[in-house]
Amino acid sequence: MAFDWKTLEFDKIVHRMKDHAQTKAGKERIRSLKPLNEETKIIQNLNETEEALWFIQDTIEPSFGGIYDLSEALKRARIGGTLSIGDFLDIKSHIDGTKRLKREMTRLRERLDKPIDLEQYSEELIVCVDLRKAIDQIIDETGEIRSSASTELSHIRRSLDTTEKQIKTALDSVLKKEAKKLTEQLITIRYNRYVVPVKLSEKNNMKGAILDYSSSGETAYIEPESVRDLSAKKERFESEEKREIEKLLSALTYQVKDYLDVLNRNVELITHLDSVFARAMYGHINESVKVTIGDRIQLIKARHPLIEEHEVVANTITFDEGVKTMVITGSNTGGKTVTLKTVGLLAMMAQSGCLIPASPGSKLPIFTQIRADIGDEQSIEQSLSTFSSHMKNIVNILDTVDDNSLILLDELGSGTDPNEGASLGMSILEYLSQKNVTVMATTHYPELKAYAYTRDSIVNASVEFDEKTLKPTYRLLLRTPGESHALLIGERLGLNKSIIEEAKKRVLTSETEVSELIDNLKNESKRFDQLVNEYEQLLKKTEQERHDVLTLKKSLQKEKETLKDRLALENRQLIESLRKEAESLIQDLEAMKEKSYKEHELATIKYKTKEMGLTSEESSQTKDHTYSVGDSVYILKYNRYGELVEQQKNKQWLVQMGRLSSVFKEKEFELAEDKPKAALRKPQSSSTAPKKTVSSELDLRGMRVHEAEEALHKYLDDCMVANMPFASIIHGFGTLALRKMVKELVSQNPMIDSVRDGKGNEGGQGVTIIYFK
Repeated sequence: MAFDWKTLEFDKIVHRMKDHAQTKAGKERIRSLKPLNEETKIIQNLNETEEALWFIQDTIEPSFGGIYDLSEALKRARIGGTLSIGDFLDIKSHIDGTKRLKREMTRLRERLDKPIDLEQYSEELIVCVDLRKAIDQIIDETGEIRSSASTELSHIRRSLDTTEKQIKTALDSVLKKEAKKLTEQLITIRYNRYVVPVKLSEKNNMKGAILDYSSSGETAYIEPESVRDLSAKKERFESEEKREIEKLLSALTYQVKDYLDVLNRNVELITHLDSVFARAMYGHINESVKVTIGDRIQLIKARHPLIEEHEVVANTITFDEGVKTMVITGSNTGGKTVTLKTVGLLAMMAQSGCLIPASPGSKLPIFTQIRADIGDEQSIEQSLSTFSSHMKNIVNILDTVDDNSLILLDELGSGTDPNEGASLGMSILEYLSQKNVTVMATTHYPELKAYAYTRDSIVNASVEFDEKTLKPTYRLLLRTPGESHALLIGERLGLNKSIIEEAKKRVLTSETEVSELIDNLKNESKRFDQLVNEYEQLLKKTEQERHDVLTLKKSLQKEKETLKDRLALENRQLIESLRKEAESLIQDLEAMKEKSYKEHELATIKYKTKEMGLTSEESSQTKDHTYSVGDSVYILKYNRYGELVEQQKNKQWLVQMGRLSSVFKEKEFELAEDKPKAALRKPQSSSTAPKKTVSSELDLRGMRVHEAEEALHKYLDDCMVANMPFASIIHGFGTLALRKMVKELVSQNPMIDSVRDGKGNEGGQGVTIIYFK
């Protein structure tokens, strides 16, 4: 597998692309980028680069900042070396970066709202939380070892601080007592010892050791005798501190060894993601697209990525089915060589997993080799002529060519006798046509143009020349051979007409025939260009419509979020308004209580408060639960617990609540995950509400009708004030007068929701069960 990457300037692409990688390892990965020939891997790389481009186009891109290269540190830890504080800070930062990257990739994936291949890499990342915690316990954010890292280190540092304070006290005393002997009131350090500057004339009068002299020789730096022992003690503590720190770092390195495989894998995953986004960013800047792998070259509006945007001319370069060779002719500096380089360079980029500067729909096959003989490669040292240099390259190419290779030959057969050069060029093309290779060659020889028309597998092409301005347009015209325009250029530049006419007579007949053929083919070329332009306009329109749809989608999503926020705000405002209204009603209730209003009027106000619906019904956490007999449930309406006794029709259940039972719909209760100790739970009440204990039963037996009626009125008021959900009225059988009175009175009360007779275990028809609203 051979690729002439330097000849085709692939190394320059790599150099520019690596600047978009954010990590050192990512830059190295881009720097080592090379074309592959394994189709599965190439397609995977192209898909990943395109996915990264989607993120970038949506102005969202993961951050790789703070993720340092751990390769050397991890190698040192593996062989038993002790890591430095800087290494641990890098590991800690790497762990933080891993956590951030994993979170950002998840958020990007959710934003894109469709499955992506890149997600597998972020999912595989492991955040070493315990290791980070261990590092943080030893080393602080500034890179200092924490005194709390060990009991021994804490003890040493306290002793060290005490000693330094003692030294300072002793030195301050020396400065005061020996002030006249000093050159200045100063404490400095020499050889890690505290000294004071003493006049040279007083050095023998100062007790202590001379450690140094000033550059002028007028000052002696003396360590006072009073601090000598303290300084030695300080050095001892510093040595102990250093040994304890080394011990801690060694133990921490041992912990890192347990995470080596995980950290190395994280480094590999992050490096890969960084390189993918670097490829995508380079493609984004150059308005590139993902190429489709096909069986032949079909490049639509391809551009050379190294030519400035305002100068480059986009060309469509396609090989029809069955065509394996393209012969390009035309005037000098017309763009023939650039066309060869564009095809070769874009093929190498595609096989390296990079996007190419072309229009959507472009296709390229996978080449096992991309070989190029381009430009004047002669070597002065080897005394090689232009022709010899070309031949040396071509011989090397022909000797190593294999199936599915791309061969690019510039100025084929040039540099020697025209007839021999043309013949040699045709023979080389004939030899290559017998192999399964793709060939692109440039030439000025008319014989090669004519030869191309005699072979179905070879197509002519040319670079366009504007005869009015005498300048090339750099546009490639497919299926149309070109002319050198030497005579036309000479005539326009003022060459003697007689010379021009004589030259025209000497033009070979075969070349004249080719020129006539060229004129006949220009109409065909124009028709083809018109079809291409129509296709490109349709493609541009489709892309614009797609962009409009995406813009509309984003706009609708944004509007949805805005409406959601507005609705939430309105709901909060409504709840606040209702809350204030409820508080006002409660205050009215309290005022009425103080003015000795009747209890049933208090109950009426409380009922109005209840009707406001302030008590928000909590959404059941067990809405998908399948209920069964014996389940403990919470009755939302009555704020009571009960037990399911029997299932009724239409998702209704008979619920036992203490001595009473009633039928409720499933939406009116929820599963009680923790069964209460008591069958009933006292309702929560506001601190401002009246507090009163009311029995759930009223026994009217033995009373006269008018006595029972008065007692029932009072009892109903008490029940409403106490927020009772239900009650039992015991009236017995007797003459049925009490039963009739109870039935009539409760049926007329607007605060009673429903009424029923008691069941067998509740007293039967001798009891009336009432449910309040």
